[in-house]
Formats: sequence, C-alpha cells, structure tokens
Amino acid sequence: MKPTALILLALSLNTAAFDITVVEKDHVDVTNGSKVVARLMMANDLSTPERHHDTYKPYLHVFDASGATRLTKGPGFNFTHHRGIFLGFSKISYGGKFYDRWHMKGGDQVVTKVAPGDSSFTASIDWQGETKEAFLTEERRFTFTTPATPFYLGIDMTSAIKPVSGEAEMSGDPEHAGAQFRPSELVDTKTTTYIFPGENIDAHKVKDLPWAAEVFTVEGKTITVVILNHPDNPKDTATSAYRDYGRFGMFPKGKATAEAPFKLHYQWLIAEGDMRDAAVFQQAWNTFAGKNDPVPTLTIKVSEQPKPKKDK
Repeated sequence: MKPTALILLALSLNTAAFDITVVEKDHVDVTNGSKVVARLMMANDLSTPERHHDTYKPYLHVFDASGATRLTKGPGFNFTHHRGIFLGFSKISYGGKFYDRWHMKGGDQVVTKVAPGDSSFTASIDWQGETKEAFLTEERRFTFTTPATPFYLGIDMTSAIKPVSGEAEMSGDPEHAGAQFRPSELVDTKTTTYIFPGENIDAHKVKDLPWAAEVFTVEGKTITVVILNHPDNPKDTATSAYRDYGRFGMFPKGKATAEAPFKLHYQWLIAEGDMRDAAVFQQAWNTFAGKNDPVPTLTIKVSEQPKPKKDK
C-alpha cells in the first residue's frame, strides 16, 4: 500500500490519550506524556490595567511536537488582541446595543468553570458587558487527538453561544470576527503561504470553503496548520487567510436565542514541515464532515502585506 493511502486510512485515529490539568483561574494544560501540546490561557486579572489587558479573553496556545516551542501568540506585539486560537466578534447586537468582543472594548470574556473530560475539557465563558454582567454565555469544548502522520496534533472545538435573554446577533467582518488561529509574534512574515481547495480561489471573495491551510515558520521551524469547517456551521461563512503575520480562520455570522444557541464546530490539524498534499487535506475534511468529496486541485498563494494604518 502506498504511504499516502496509509495516511488517508488512519487520519481519524486517536492513538494517544491526553492529560488535562486545570490550574484554577489561570490555565489548563494539555499534555501528551511529559510534553505540553496546548494550553488554555484563562486568567482574568483585574489587579492592574496591564494585567487586565493581558487577561481580558481566553485563548489556546499551541506548541510544537517537542513541547518546547510556542507556536502561537499571546498579548502584546502587533495586534495585541490576536492570541492563539481564539473566538470573537467585533459587532454583536444585543438589547439595542452593540458590543465589540474582538478587540475587547468595554468588557471581557471570562472563564467561570472548566470541566475536564477524556482528552478534552469544556470551558464555560461569560461574555460580559460594561458592568461585568454577562449578556452572552458560551460552552466551548476542546477535544485533542493524535492523527496519523504527518499531523502530530488534532484540536476539535465546538462552541454554543446564547444570550441571557432575548436575541443576539453575532457579526463583524472577516478580519475582525470568527474562529481564528494566530501564529507567534516571531513568525517569519516573508514566507507565510496559504492553501485552498479549488482552482484560482480568492479568499477575499469565496464563501463556505470546507478547509484552508497555512504554512508558516516560527523560530526556524516550519509548520502546516489546517482548519476544517464543519458543514453544519452557518452558511455564507467567509475565510480570512491572506495576512503575512498568519492570523487566519473562518468568519460565520448569525443569530442566537436561549433556546437556539449560535453553534460552531471547527477542527485544526497541526503538522511539522511544509505540507501541500490535497489528498490528505481533503480526506481529513471528509472524515470530519462525514462526506466523500473528491480530491480538489489546489490554489497556493503567498501572503499579502496588511494595508497601512488599518487594524487587521
């Protein structure tokens, strides 16, 4: 059997258990043996303005296969609100007001509880208004798997967001909303490259891509990350995947009530090295989505420079 076929057959296997360690009101470590592969940063420290700025939203750090190199960005540097794997919306309509829970203006996302599971955990998160009272509540679940080579880590995220009463609408734009992955502040901006399924794909225009991939380099290590977009996610989802600093992900929008939460489901697959295998990417999505779609051609694009004087 060919090596690629072996990869395709085993893509969905979970071959190792992950340990979940909760450090109350600070972080959640996800370890594989002695190696930390991911860490949820969940402190909400109001003791000083600086600490508050650093802890106003939860996000997931991702590490390389050795556990030694942090691949994702924390607070500070360019676009301080870009942090690891994170979820936010710059324009949330609720109760006759608009809220920005992307830049975190006038309120925080606060983890109130963490429930560990089998290679997983669920974080209960209050999306707060100016008075520190929640106007949205969220259940965000992360499940960790060991896919087949070439991937060393799979991160599955489901989210259910609902208002405390009435109706809320999540919106924004592809640059300032949705489920995002942000590489480290040490990313090599000259080499970041994006990969899409299909011919001549323009990420600025296309909607509802099943997946998108990024190749970037941090501290001399080249990494490939794929985001899988579940078919049950809201339709008309945009893909933001073109910036040289590597922030990329999916932007859905929609409404929620207490009875009908705004639900999202994504999966990230992480590999070391520059991987551009359409068959592997497509089979990963087929397994995730329960589909049998054919292998597409690929569009491969070098990243763009951000426009000056604009927050991206």
